[in-house]
Amino acid sequence: MQGKKIKNGGIESALGHFLKDEQHLVFGFEKGKDNVSHHVFKDSLDHYAPLNPVFSANGALYLRRIFAKGAQIVLMLRPCEIRAYVELVKLTQIEREDVIAVSVDCLGTISSKEKTGNAPTDVDPLREYFKDPEKMRWACRVCRERRGVVGDAGIRIDKNGSLWAIPYTGKGETFLSLLEGDAEAVPEDMFIVSSGKTEKFQVDMETFSKDFSKCIMCMNCRDMCPVCYCIDCVFKGDEYLPKGDALLNKIFRTGSVDIPQGKELFHLIRMFHVSQTCVGCGACEEACPQGIPLTQYFKGISERLQGMFGYMSGRSFEEPIPYVTFLEEELKDAED
Repeated sequence: MQGKKIKNGGIESALGHFLKDEQHLVFGFEKGKDNVSHHVFKDSLDHYAPLNPVFSANGALYLRRIFAKGAQIVLMLRPCEIRAYVELVKLTQIEREDVIAVSVDCLGTISSKEKTGNAPTDVDPLREYFKDPEKMRWACRVCRERRGVVGDAGIRIDKNGSLWAIPYTGKGETFLSLLEGDAEAVPEDMFIVSSGKTEKFQVDMETFSKDFSKCIMCMNCRDMCPVCYCIDCVFKGDEYLPKGDALLNKIFRTGSVDIPQGKELFHLIRMFHVSQTCVGCGACEEACPQGIPLTQYFKGISERLQGMFGYMSGRSFEEPIPYVTFLEEELKDAED
C-alpha cells in the first residue's frame, strides 16, 4: 500500500493550503485553553489538533442534511465519526460530492464528564496515557475499528509514532496531493491493529428493565445519536408517548401508568431503528444524565444483528445497508 509519511507540521501545512480558497472548510478539532473540541476552520488553521482525547459528541451529528453546492469540506475526524458519516451518505442524509472524509487513528478517548484537563493531545504522551485501558471509555476499549481505514483517506500511526497518510478513494488521492513528499510503501506494522470480533451480547428482560428504570425520557440519547436522523420522530406525537389530555384519556381507558411512561418501548424502538447503522461510538451514553449503560445495549445488539448479515456499519461507501436491500434466503445459514 502506498502513502506519504507526514513531516512535522505537514497536516497543518496541507490543510492551511486547502483553506486558501474562500469556499473551503476543514472540520476537525481545535485545542483550547482547557480542552479540545470540534471546530470548523475557515481561512486559517489556528490551534488545530489532529487528535482529541476527550469524547463529547460524534461529529457526524453536525453533518446531517448537508447538501450545499460549491463548498468543499475536508473532515479530519475519528474512525467512528467517519463511519457514521458513511452511513449517513448511504441514507441520503449527506451529499458526498464536496466532502473528503479522512479518518484519523484513534488512540482512545475519555468521557467529557470526567476531569479532562490532564489528558495529553500528542501521539507519544497519549499512547503512554492509555497504556492503562481503564482510563479509556468502555466504548473505545471494545471498539470494532479504531484504525483510520475508513472514508476517503486515513491518517495512520506506525509503531515509531510517525504519521502516514493513505488514500482509499480518488478523493483520498486529492487529499494526498496536498501533502509534501512522494508516495512510498507504508509500513505494515502500525500501532493500532484490528480489534477483531467482540463477544456476543445477551441479556434478560429483568436486567434490561432494571438498567432502564432510571430513564427520565429526556431523549438526549436520540438527539445526540449521529445515525438517528428522522425529522419526524414517532415519539414527538401522542401515539406512543401521550401527554396532556391524550395522557388522561389513556389513563381513563387503560388504568394507572408509570410516569414517565413508555421508557422500555422508546429504547427498544430506537435499538431496532439504528441496529444496522450504529457505529458503537457511545455518544448516546455520553449524553445520558442517568448513567445508563446505553453503549452496552446499542452496540451489543447492533453488532449481533450486523453479524447476521456479514455487515459492518461505515466500512464502505459501496456496501449496502441490509435493511434497504433484498436477497432471497439471505439468512438461510445464519447462526445466532
